[in-house]
Amino acid sequence: MTEAVLAPEHAESDSAAPTPGFPPVVEARVVAYLDRLGIRDQDLVRRLSAACLQRASRRAAPGQHEELLRRSLEEAQRRFDAALAQSLNLQGVKHLHDLAAARAALLLGEGAMASDSVLQGQDGEDAKLASLAAIIPQATPPEVPQEMHEQPISFLFRQPPRQ
Repeated sequence: MTEAVLAPEHAESDSAAPTPGFPPVVEARVVAYLDRLGIRDQDLVRRLSAACLQRASRRAAPGQHEELLRRSLEEAQRRFDAALAQSLNLQGVKHLHDLAAARAALLLGEGAMASDSVLQGQDGEDAKLASLAAIIPQATPPEVPQEMHEQPISFLFRQPPRQ
């Protein structure tokens, strides 16, 4: 996983300190959300929250703190999903259900893998990624159609012909 997943537009500026000018309440809520996602590395949390706030600030009107918070949380979720999808090779619309299942398994701790390692793309995580991929439900083939015997059909309102 590269840093481009974390900050596709400004990867070099994310290593600096968080950009001042954001309301502390909004920044604290974004950090708390990243903590809830299971990201424990404080340097990664700081860089990721700054990148999410920076990107959200371009789309939110000045002074609209609720809009800034909503867009920042959406950006954090989008980046987390992109990193997880890239780790598990789940690209495209047809894998959204699998991605949601993998996210739930990761957040519930069933994959024995930390969210930090997904975002940072640490080496040696192949076994843990395989255990997480094993949790994703696999499609089963449809049942084999069986032969049906012919059934007589009779209608209540139809009388047998009179002779």
